[in-house]
Amino acid sequence: MVGNFFAFLLRPVRWLARGLSRSSRSAARAGKTSATASAGVAAKISTEDVLEAEYHEEPPVGVETLLFKQLPRPRLTERTAAELTLEQAKTYAAEAQDFYRLRFPLFARGDFFYEDIETDFLRSALGYDNNSIDRRFIDVTTLFRRTLNNNTRSMLLYWTPVLFLVAFGAAYAALHFGVAPPLSDESSIWAPLAIFATAAGVGLSVALLVFSWPYKVVQQRNLLNLDNYVTSKFARINHNFQVAKRRALNVERDKRMGDRDALQEEAGVWTLAYHWFAMRLFACELILRNNFYQVRRNTTLYWAGGLFATLIAALALFAIFRIDQLPPETSGAILGAAAAYLVIAGAIMRRASGMMFRVLQSNEWSRFGQINLDATIRDHVGEDKLQIVTFRDRNRLE
Repeated sequence: MVGNFFAFLLRPVRWLARGLSRSSRSAARAGKTSATASAGVAAKISTEDVLEAEYHEEPPVGVETLLFKQLPRPRLTERTAAELTLEQAKTYAAEAQDFYRLRFPLFARGDFFYEDIETDFLRSALGYDNNSIDRRFIDVTTLFRRTLNNNTRSMLLYWTPVLFLVAFGAAYAALHFGVAPPLSDESSIWAPLAIFATAAGVGLSVALLVFSWPYKVVQQRNLLNLDNYVTSKFARINHNFQVAKRRALNVERDKRMGDRDALQEEAGVWTLAYHWFAMRLFACELILRNNFYQVRRNTTLYWAGGLFATLIAALALFAIFRIDQLPPETSGAILGAAAAYLVIAGAIMRRASGMMFRVLQSNEWSRFGQINLDATIRDHVGEDKLQIVTFRDRNRLE
């Protein structure tokens, strides 16, 4: 009920945001049409983050993006099966050889954050330093992780304590400057209670407003854009795996004994290629697990840090209020309003940690477990052995 009520209140604001967004995009398109090529290059160079300039197709514009950062869906650079030629397969086979020869560090550096060690190994496994095609994937997922964390940090660690300070500071100023009876007036206990209860209510309402829109809207869009990108990339890798598998199984159909050297090389290339596609899926899934572990952990830390910062802000205000010198009923009213803000705000912000699991569909990402690499290897080897025995027995009969 509360969510529906706030959605109803936010409807006019969202209509206004959509109108501003459309007008801004129309102006941007018109500017792009009239701009010269040199101006476009200068605009790309002047972008703060080179990585963002590489992946942004059109910067999102809207009221909700003024407070929190939104990233568009990145361009998909994974090659299609139509581009999977023998020369390209040789490149993948070379990457597979580098992967299988990679030494796994048993004695890693003594780092406090183990995910950094895991990231270093996964980058090496995917050829990050060799500018492989998966370097884009690693950079994109890292960019999204940092953006998600930055938005959550702003919401939980900054907005929650600041709204408390503003609301309760305004309530104290109203009482101190005579808008309501003074705090020391024992005959007006209900006035401070009403003022600070109103302050807590206003602060929580604004916190819920900012959390529901724009924070939640921007975060969900970021997660959906990342979800679409990852799902498309994994589906394309899976398709390439199927194509490489078929070519590895059927390579001898177009070859004769006079082409045995080319047959041996091509069969090995396609076999290594489909092995590598499967291992790329596995390594990319590990990259995602690593990034979302950090997002989930940091969200929990920001939530706890935001509550602690709010508590510190409350103690600082109480010192300014000289709450120990106030009547017990008045100080109790202030403490009760502050405690209510802390508990309810904590309950609201706690929903941020589970947001990604409500938006993302992990079953669309777990492709390595569905690719059936073991069945492919068994069928491939079994078919080859069957043909060997068939031709051997045929030659014996002849």
